[in-house]
Amino acid sequence: MKVKCQRTNNEIELVDGFFVSPMHTGEWEFVSKDAPGNNDYNIAVKALISTPEGLVDWLAHLSEKTWFSADNFFKFMYKFRAENNLYNMS
Repeated sequence: MKVKCQRTNNEIELVDGFFVSPMHTGEWEFVSKDAPGNNDYNIAVKALISTPEGLVDWLAHLSEKTWFSADNFFKFMYKFRAENNLYNMS
């Protein structure tokens, strides 16, 4: 499935993108590997979906970050899901 990179507006495969956050803001974006960015915290979508254990481990790891805001993260996920019609995908 193709979705838009939020920095370049180019459409890419969801699995080829990254969820990123500039740690000083705690906000999240979906970006392509060629999107401009500096020292953003990032996680490859491919790494998240490779195994259920990987997803659980990443979420637990993320919750340990002092800058992480679960509210910001899930607001982003809800918005991203709506913008890309990702409801009830399985």
